[in-house]
Amino acid sequence: MIWRCGIFISLLCFAQMFPNAFATATVERSEETETVDKPLKTPTPTPAKKSKGETTIDVGTTKSPSPRPDGFSIAQPPSQLDSRSTSAPAANSFLVAIDIGHTKNRAGATSARGVSEYVFNERLSRELFNSLQAAHQFRSLLINPGGGDIGLVKRAQVANQRNADLFIAIHHDSVKDSFLKEWSFDGRMEKYCDDFHGFSIFFSRKNVAKEESKAFAMQLGDALVKAGFTPTLHHLAQEHRPIIDPAKGVYAFDDLLVLKNAKMPAVLLECGVIVNRNEEQDLNSPKYRARLIAAIESAISNFAATQPGER
Repeated sequence: MIWRCGIFISLLCFAQMFPNAFATATVERSEETETVDKPLKTPTPTPAKKSKGETTIDVGTTKSPSPRPDGFSIAQPPSQLDSRSTSAPAANSFLVAIDIGHTKNRAGATSARGVSEYVFNERLSRELFNSLQAAHQFRSLLINPGGGDIGLVKRAQVANQRNADLFIAIHHDSVKDSFLKEWSFDGRMEKYCDDFHGFSIFFSRKNVAKEESKAFAMQLGDALVKAGFTPTLHHLAQEHRPIIDPAKGVYAFDDLLVLKNAKMPAVLLECGVIVNRNEEQDLNSPKYRARLIAAIESAISNFAATQPGER
């Protein structure tokens, strides 16, 4: 009886000395909550306190973004992926980091109708994130959902700190200025180029997982081609990027900081050429984006099936 009292007193003293110990552990675990066991009600991560300038991330949530003031619609996730592998690891053993390319202040390219690339990147990244969560097959991490100023190295560091298994940077493409022409749209003069269209995929041979990065890039290119998408080869002619597989739109971009600093397989996907007037309209179609997302998920599933189930 005396030894039981001693244990009780010791626990009471520990709780008084470290009142936040248990609460902190709960917050850290809840940020990467498993969502497979309870598909009808996904627990919302408890937000941790953040200091000024800290990167914001979303992990494992199914909360949809608020309606967009710019009129862009959010595609519903595909209900089924026919090519999804049944042998892929469980959701708690494979984490996909989705990086929203550019920021609100540094918004990247401008489309043929005057819309910033960041708008396209943010929309498709969120749709991919939501679709992965709805499928309950993988955990997903959305890097910089608030669109704040964040460098390329920091983006990779966020994925590294979370021990992500795969890193995908989402971008939309343009062309060299010398290829742009002018046209009038909605009373404004905008720049366009209809000569090039399609997707492109980049990986870094300086990434620590360069072979796995290349393997996923090839699988992603294959999935996109099978889904009816066409690769663009203009990065070879205009930028002299080494092209690894023209049929799959796979290039090497060795010194791209976000790719070579990631400590896991990493690729950058240019989803389409937004200065092409027809392709811009395609990318504004929810059905078109749903097909694009289904192809990306198919590649993720096939790649994950070849990786160890646990880190």
